[in-house]
Amino acid sequence: MTNAGTGLRDARNADPFAFLPSFLLSLPLIWLVVAPLVILLVCAFRPTGFLLDPGFTTAHITDTWADPDLWRLFGRTLQFAIGSTALALIIGTALAWLVERTDIAGAGLIRALMILPMAMPPFIMAIAWIILLSPRTGIANLALMQMFGLTSAPLDIYNMTGMIFVEGLSLSPSAFLIMAPAFRKLDATLEEAALMSGAGMVDVVRRIALPLLAPALAGSAIYLLIVSLVVFDVPGAIGHPVGILLVSTHVYDLLFHSPKGLPEYGAVSAIAIIIAAALVALCLVYQRLTRTAGRFTTITGKASRQRTIPLGRARPFAQAGVVLFVLLTVIAPICAIGWTSLLPYQMAFSMDALRQMSFANHRVFLTDPALLKVIGHSLMIALTASFAATGLAMLIAWVVVKTNAPGRRLIDLLAFLPLAFPGVLIATALIYVYLSIPLVRIYGTIWIIAVAHTTVFLSYASRAMNAAMLQLHNELEEAARMSGAHWLTMMRRIVVPLLLPALAAVWIWVFTHSVRELSSALLLQGRDNATLPTLLFSYWNQGYPTTTAAVAIWLVLGLVALMAVGQGLQAIATRRSSP
Repeated sequence: MTNAGTGLRDARNADPFAFLPSFLLSLPLIWLVVAPLVILLVCAFRPTGFLLDPGFTTAHITDTWADPDLWRLFGRTLQFAIGSTALALIIGTALAWLVERTDIAGAGLIRALMILPMAMPPFIMAIAWIILLSPRTGIANLALMQMFGLTSAPLDIYNMTGMIFVEGLSLSPSAFLIMAPAFRKLDATLEEAALMSGAGMVDVVRRIALPLLAPALAGSAIYLLIVSLVVFDVPGAIGHPVGILLVSTHVYDLLFHSPKGLPEYGAVSAIAIIIAAALVALCLVYQRLTRTAGRFTTITGKASRQRTIPLGRARPFAQAGVVLFVLLTVIAPICAIGWTSLLPYQMAFSMDALRQMSFANHRVFLTDPALLKVIGHSLMIALTASFAATGLAMLIAWVVVKTNAPGRRLIDLLAFLPLAFPGVLIATALIYVYLSIPLVRIYGTIWIIAVAHTTVFLSYASRAMNAAMLQLHNELEEAARMSGAHWLTMMRRIVVPLLLPALAAVWIWVFTHSVRELSSALLLQGRDNATLPTLLFSYWNQGYPTTTAAVAIWLVLGLVALMAVGQGLQAIATRRSSP
């Protein structure tokens, strides 16, 4: 049996076309991931910052890296990222523990409510909290000053604490989604055995729960840190107007508001090298943690069961904490932008304000002749990115999980690599690519944004499809091959139908996030490729907060509808794929 299996593997390895799947998949991955990053690196050594221009220089590197202001900027960015990650991890982990391990009422409803904040793009959440806590016009500040007779605003969102607060709230649902399965998989028998042996609750947590949860906690922390290091939305809305610059907003200024009058591509490339090195290191640590998580699992012949922890007198406080989270992430922001969208200018709640309410701002937005064009741009970009990322991720998952093709590990790494290069860097790299290669004329069109979104969201899509592909037993494909089915027939009649729920989930996730994505769309924006988020950003920067609020309300409603449709499609796909 062993000899036969060895012979089969040797025959498979001897196949001269065994490398073909990896080779074919490497072509789009090289174009989407490797080429932009290599060009970005090379441009740091060009005098003009463009690939095809002659000359070689290290001036961009030496001048940029020797600037002490740059390292202070990185320190401030790291402070923001660590603070946001810590806040999101505390909130997400606490809520995951309450839902999965305690007797809190309405656990199923809380799980559903945790998805709702994802319909609130970070930039809109930042705008909402500015509307609430701006020291000059904030609704909450004006109300507090009237109630208590204060002469100055008691709260101010325009500082590092305000930025960390909003970004932490925005990231907490992601932390919850990562930590909830980890809590769900904890086997109660280990805890009960420790308690019966005389161990205290502190010892149980320290010696049993934490080691089992350590990979998920570390992985969640690194993932959130990677995301928040180069995020643009919240720093762009809150910090940038008052001069609190982070790496992402500094890159934006170098490209669009340079003191020299022209984009400083060389300096941006030099900064990008530092960012890329740090993020790749974090990305590799994250990948290692997720791969070695199996060392910290419970091995048992029985299905694991959970030990429900009674909250007792603490239950009302736990319920209040959940209500507070929903209030801060959903209700307060929606009420703030909804209220502002109905007023001629920002004002606190009063009878006079009620008399001035109207739908004038909504009419301005809905009658904008450019609206249908912008909506069409957003939908076309999202459709292209979602189909491209989902289809490519499925093919990558099949090669990585189901074949022994040479180079499949490299394919898996290339698909995972975009996690280390968020929207700001990807967009910057694509600017260099499509300005340097005139044969592909998509710069300034919606297609360059679609390429950026496909690249940015590919890492999530490939991880999700890898996990789904692992659930398919090899016997199904082997039976199809033995029956004479070709590869296309096997994929169409077996693999795709069985993967339909996962495909639907990945597709709607990419589609929804593409519609709401701001950073790469903003950097790649031209005269004829505006999207709904960039239109929102434009209204806000031009000093139209009430019109901005009207746009934000419609965008949030659209995202909620998309998520509802996505849940329905996933449910239908699950029913059709189940036996």
